[in-house]
Amino acid sequence: MAGHRLPSASVALLLALAASACSSRDDRAAAAAAIATADLQSGQLQAARFQIGRALAARDDISDYWLLSGRIGLAQQQYSVAYDAYESAVTLDHSNVEGLTRLCQLAVSSGQAGRAENYAEQLALLRPGDINAVNVKAALALERGDKPAAAALVDQVLKTSPNDASALITRARLLVADEDYARAAQAGEASLDGPGDPTGRLLLLKDVYLKSADAAGYRRTIARLARASPRSVPEQLDYARSLYETGDAAGGFAVTRRTLAIAPDDIAGADRVLHLWAAQGVGAMPADALTAPTGNLPLQARAAYASQANAIGRPDLALRILGDAAALDPPGTATNNVKVARAEARRRQGQPQVAATILAAVLANDPDQPRALVSRAALRAGSGDWGGATEDLRHALAADPDNADARLNLADLQLAHGDPVLAASTLRDGLTEAGADPRLASRLVAMLRQQGRPADAAAVIDGDRRLNPFRAHPPG
Repeated sequence: MAGHRLPSASVALLLALAASACSSRDDRAAAAAAIATADLQSGQLQAARFQIGRALAARDDISDYWLLSGRIGLAQQQYSVAYDAYESAVTLDHSNVEGLTRLCQLAVSSGQAGRAENYAEQLALLRPGDINAVNVKAALALERGDKPAAAALVDQVLKTSPNDASALITRARLLVADEDYARAAQAGEASLDGPGDPTGRLLLLKDVYLKSADAAGYRRTIARLARASPRSVPEQLDYARSLYETGDAAGGFAVTRRTLAIAPDDIAGADRVLHLWAAQGVGAMPADALTAPTGNLPLQARAAYASQANAIGRPDLALRILGDAAALDPPGTATNNVKVARAEARRRQGQPQVAATILAAVLANDPDQPRALVSRAALRAGSGDWGGATEDLRHALAADPDNADARLNLADLQLAHGDPVLAASTLRDGLTEAGADPRLASRLVAMLRQQGRPADAAAVIDGDRRLNPFRAHPPG
């Protein structure tokens, strides 16, 4: 309708409606951002994330909202989310110092040297001599192997700000490169007095204490890392392992119990807890832990408790822990560990056919289920099917290389069939990383000694000590 003109009253109405909608959108965004700020300050991070999402849905062109999203991301330790948020803030406001500073730091920590340098240059243009920009340049110089340049830049920062955490960390890394571990530890410890997430600094200190064979410093740092990352399963399990190694079984069990509650439906996390318990044997938990009421435990925790009961020869307790509730029987990977624990208990009670039926159903639903494969291997070995048992154990290790029970059982089969070289190789393959199940090294040492190979046994002990210098009871 070319040439048609709306009446002036209609134009006024449309303009008023548009202004009202715009105002309403601004108000919604501002209100949600204000709530997000309050939630962040009170530590309610999920609520803060939800509210800032509402604010950005209404107005995604406000740099302050993206900054707030970045702060929430850092608090949640979701660093890629934080990086994207700060990048959006800087895109909208090229002179945003907070955004550029955080981008510098996040780019360095994630190994994006080019981006870090670019943001550092922008920050230096805005604020010549800015400490954060100098710190980034020092870290990048060290990454390039230019230690003199890195040292000069660190000295420049510490001259004006002697407690700057970033500069102290770079100094510690320089000292580590020179194998001056005592002074590196001092610099690392001093950096912890600075604000912000201490995880990166603690990881550096952990490495320093490991290289300097400082057991007390190492264990202290492991404990700090667990406190700094209360929802990190790896950090919690490292702490639990450290407690077990010092003889604090009650403390180690308490940490593993809390770890199972971090993500109740996390099957992989429950498997890692069970691996740690298996390595400790009967001493993994207090005597009354398996007899206490367990009906209120999450599903994966119940499966782990029951599996530990089986491992220490108490299938009766395993069945009591699991119960016979129909809710535990539907198909699906979430209930597989429960079913395997029940099958293993029946096998140990001398009911192989019942166990075989349960395991067949599990493996039909999930052919790679490691615990089911290990249990079926035991059934097959018991009936003389050595080839089937070996196949199952190899399959279990392919699905879960950390499954020490599968590795130990496979080595036993290989040894029983007259192949000690292959058995030793199977055990050695599980000893390539720190924290490996100590039963592997102990079994390998015993095997080599029985074969009249004391020098090879000594080499295994030395290798285990290098990987696990603070293990309370090394093999041999």
